[in-house]
Amino acid sequence: MPLRIASRPRAAFTLIELLVVIAIIAILMALLLPAVQQAREAARRTQCRNNLKQLALALHNYHDIARTFPPAYVGSPVQAGTLFGVDFPDHNLNGPSGFAWGALLLPQLDQSPLHAALDFSAPCWSPQHAVAVQTKLAAFLCPSAVGGEDGFVVQRYNAGDNESPGDPSPFSPSFRFAHAHYVTMAGTQGPWARPTTYSLDFNMPEPIPGYGDAVADGAFYRNSGVRAADVLDGLSNTVFLGEHSSSLSDKTWVGVPPFAASCKKHGGGLLVDDCDSGGTLVQAHSGPDAHDHPQVIIHQPNHPARHTDQLDSDHQGGGHCAFGDGSVRFISQFVDAFVWRDACTRAGGEVAGEF
Repeated sequence: MPLRIASRPRAAFTLIELLVVIAIIAILMALLLPAVQQAREAARRTQCRNNLKQLALALHNYHDIARTFPPAYVGSPVQAGTLFGVDFPDHNLNGPSGFAWGALLLPQLDQSPLHAALDFSAPCWSPQHAVAVQTKLAAFLCPSAVGGEDGFVVQRYNAGDNESPGDPSPFSPSFRFAHAHYVTMAGTQGPWARPTTYSLDFNMPEPIPGYGDAVADGAFYRNSGVRAADVLDGLSNTVFLGEHSSSLSDKTWVGVPPFAASCKKHGGGLLVDDCDSGGTLVQAHSGPDAHDHPQVIIHQPNHPARHTDQLDSDHQGGGHCAFGDGSVRFISQFVDAFVWRDACTRAGGEVAGEF
């Protein structure tokens, strides 16, 4: 008779066991995901910091050649006319060429071919520059910034003046500039808010009732030409560059067209009544700004006011700044307001506090 072998039941997971395994995997993923995200953000922060370090070194290489640091941007305050659909000067006396510090630094950033593609005797918004000025450069982009990095349509203001620009719309014909997530520091005052009478030369003292004389007291502004020897507070005590995320407003390395505006973003659009004029495409300031007197404010990086002319980042707790000596530090958003103000002037004579 054939031998009969008893069969054993096949081993398998029960439904309860399977659910337990899935639950354990889900818990492990929930525990590991924040750690992975933190590691990725740490890497992004490191790259963002390194970008600022390279830009700070490029500023010094430029200084070695030109004997001055580059201005925030260049422009003639006395030329008048219209070129390629843009009238000049505007209420802040901005005119051509408008090219900014980032464009001037291109040779020091190993971008000599791109620099050669720009005609610095022509306006930065000239159609001949249309391709070059949309070039996406990693050196100007912080990986943590979430508001855009592929360029933007430059806006002009159609109402008010440079002190209170409004009703933004694209220039006609429209043009695009590449993004930058880093801007120069103008000091306590915002020279883009000066009335026309005092916009011919930003070094000219501007008397403001109840305040005194306001001057451009940072290391960068239109046609600045500041030398290392002019930074009397010490290069290691003076903020030169800082972060500004495109999640707040669009900035660029290219330049400042007359009548340009930088407007706060909200819900995928622009707040038409929350704009600053052209200089803020490439600059920020610390405050307190006498042009806002008496409601002056000092805004540290990531200040909740979220003004388009402040430093702002998508890092938690503050943002990176490059100082005049080439060092890069992470500045807490809770830094003492007056310490922050003092760090942003070049020759205020203040004693530096702890950051």
